[in-house]
Amino acid sequence: MSGLLISQLIGNGCQHIGIRNDSPILVPTHRVVVPTHRVSVAPTKVVAPTCTAPVCPLKLRVVGNCSCIDLQSQLAKCQSRKFVTKFETSHVPMKKTFKKKHDSRRKFFLDCGANVASSVQLFRETYPNGHEYVIHSFELDERLAPYFAPYPDHVLHCPVAVSDNDGTMTAFSESAWAPDKGKNNNIDMQWGGGTLYVDEKEKKDNVSGGKRKLSHRKTVPTVDLSQWIQRNFAIDDHIIFKLDVEGAEYTILKKMLQENTFRWIDKFYGEFHPDQPVGWSKEQKSKLKEDLKKNKINQVSWAAETHKYGDMDKLHKSQVPPETPGSAGNVYTSCGPSNSSVPARVALVVQIGMNAKMAHRLIDTIQAYPSHIPLSLFVHGDFAELFPDMVLHWSINHTIGVREGHPYPPGHFDMVHPNWIRTNLIMSVLRLQELDIQPAYYLPVKVNDQMKDVAKKTDLRIVQPTVAFPPASGTLLTYKNYYRFRDVERVPKALRIISSALGKTGGILVLDSDHPDSYMNSVFLLDYLVENSGFQLVRIEDCIAGV
Repeated sequence: MSGLLISQLIGNGCQHIGIRNDSPILVPTHRVVVPTHRVSVAPTKVVAPTCTAPVCPLKLRVVGNCSCIDLQSQLAKCQSRKFVTKFETSHVPMKKTFKKKHDSRRKFFLDCGANVASSVQLFRETYPNGHEYVIHSFELDERLAPYFAPYPDHVLHCPVAVSDNDGTMTAFSESAWAPDKGKNNNIDMQWGGGTLYVDEKEKKDNVSGGKRKLSHRKTVPTVDLSQWIQRNFAIDDHIIFKLDVEGAEYTILKKMLQENTFRWIDKFYGEFHPDQPVGWSKEQKSKLKEDLKKNKINQVSWAAETHKYGDMDKLHKSQVPPETPGSAGNVYTSCGPSNSSVPARVALVVQIGMNAKMAHRLIDTIQAYPSHIPLSLFVHGDFAELFPDMVLHWSINHTIGVREGHPYPPGHFDMVHPNWIRTNLIMSVLRLQELDIQPAYYLPVKVNDQMKDVAKKTDLRIVQPTVAFPPASGTLLTYKNYYRFRDVERVPKALRIISSALGKTGGILVLDSDHPDSYMNSVFLLDYLVENSGFQLVRIEDCIAGV
């Protein structure tokens, strides 16, 4: 198990880079140095348990009193026990090896018009292999520099405006927020942006800044972006270019076409701003777009403020095996009906919180139980990033599913925009794929129609508990009925809630690793499930296959 990987922050600040014609690419003083643990997907010291689920004979799942130690030699004895059940398993291994193309080229993401680092965040979190790119961000408003401090392998050019020439220009930026600031372009927003182009009314109004509240004015360096790209990169480098610069794109793109700079560019993201007062006619703007098209230069949309880019769906096609039980976007809350030949099933699930210490304690306890317990674990993307060795170790014997990219305060995630849900699931899936784990199941705290739509697009099956501990509905835990009691008195109260909710039909039992009583109750719970419940314990895949 790996502990929390702590990055070392070396200095901070905002460095002016790339202004002179002969300026090299410099390492910023605020660069963060982090271990490259995500590049290597193989665990260094992962020791599999003496007996694992794959050791069990095909079509045979052992639960109950049968010890998993030396299972093969004890199989005859075990088969006489009542808790051994033969059935056709629907398990599809979630751990798979992706065919990764080796690419020795240097990789760069050029973030022109960086604003509040929203593009840096979106690219790092959701773009395939986004952590392998060095990012150069150009931003003309020096007040926004702190937003970039957390990111490793990043160079901030600030305050610097990209242009078609080297020199200086006046940058017009938004005023600081105040209760009486008023609306920006008739919209109540804090744009955080700036521009080199304003109309005469805005230029003259240096008090309120006009309709866009551009009262912060400062002379900033400009860099000839076309020449800067050619001076600092090789044509063989892999460069993703994003341009969102409030009107300056017209002269920049014209010069890049004239100088054939798109030979350096592998993908072009951006947007045009036709209403900016840049001094170009509609005919000139249309001709530029036609010239881009003639040169087969395709501009893909990029809108970090709404958490999306034009080829997001194309870049994140499903890699879930087609034979995986369940249907994408469907919600599964039970393990299906039982009959005389097939006992009621229970799938034991743990929703892993961000407390790695408590999660490790709970899972190790369950793994140490004498009988093999089929277990499914659902992790946040951030947990997989921070504790990759732990997740890899778990994936040897257990199904790994996803939660959101990171936890939200209770009751908030189910209210967010669908684009946020989409990027959260992409983040989580990518973090597991970087460990060669392909998830197929999603455990949200709560389900709504938006989540179902996004899960369908992401090819994820939604899992919801038949019963959860701590319960979110039904008999809730209170001080009076639960927390005022000693540990030994709380255990039967928790188990009674679980047993009552499972009834005779079983279902999906979810434990929260962040609740300390999940650990305290775990062995007593397993004793009940194995010895007295009569349920068949199955993986989440087999549970869903029976629905």
